[in-house]
Amino acid sequence: MKQFVSLTKRNCLVFLRDRAAVFFSLLAMLIVLMLMGVFLGNMNEEHVVELLKQYGGARDSGLDGEHARELIQYWTLAGILVVNAVTVTLSVIGNRVADASDGTLASMYSAPVRRGTIALSYMASAVLIGIVMCVLTFCIYQGYIVISGGELLESRTFFKVFLLIVLNVCIFSMIMYLCALFVKSSSAWSGIATVVGTLVGFVGGIYLPMGSLPKGVAEVLKYIPILHGTSLMREACCRDALEKTFANVPPQLVSEYKEYMGIKIKMGEKAASFPFQILFLAGCGIITFIIIMIVQKKRTINDR
Repeated sequence: MKQFVSLTKRNCLVFLRDRAAVFFSLLAMLIVLMLMGVFLGNMNEEHVVELLKQYGGARDSGLDGEHARELIQYWTLAGILVVNAVTVTLSVIGNRVADASDGTLASMYSAPVRRGTIALSYMASAVLIGIVMCVLTFCIYQGYIVISGGELLESRTFFKVFLLIVLNVCIFSMIMYLCALFVKSSSAWSGIATVVGTLVGFVGGIYLPMGSLPKGVAEVLKYIPILHGTSLMREACCRDALEKTFANVPPQLVSEYKEYMGIKIKMGEKAASFPFQILFLAGCGIITFIIIMIVQKKRTINDR
């Protein structure tokens, strides 16, 4: 246990000391904020206001605009949290690739430490830093929403969001570690990070709502964990804002809007339930962990 704690601490410090790595791990989040602030945010808000004008009867347009802004802000926050869960863990797991390329990992393997302990320390450091970064992002953005005239989430909602942060960070830490097992150089890992940072916003339905994507693309994305993680986070973050925004509006309109914005994911003829999405994400994590153990075991045998 002492070895595990020491290695985890060492991996965290190695990452945090590299300011460039910390910055680029948050670059995708900054891109999302810029796009939402300059282009996409206003467009999504106007879409909500237009829906309310068409189907909501007599409305207060000024109040509808305020509620729509708060809804889109929380929708954006949910996407950012999942983006961080992916990109931050990817950057932290990059320590494993760097250690493998410069010979540090080989030195660790020659020490009296189990390889499983070393592997877990890399994943644990990614989980710890990922959770801290996501919670910090949540608190800062929550403050921004309040300053902009929005309301704080309830304590039980915050607790639910925190649990979803932990779930997403744990799963993506394992997925990134599995990918790292097959990468030999830091330059190759940097290339992967660039591609992932570019695609994560599209895969999570953040740059473009699910309803704006081609049907074939949307169907494929429904079987990728990022989208379900984002959907769960949106459901938690946007629940109160949705109730305020779509008050006195037909339930069918709310359901269609949730599907369009990726708050709910439709699998077949029915919307995926909360338990199904949790089990789907947990299943992805379990399968990934089993594959990691198999690969690690084979490599240990081959190195003997």
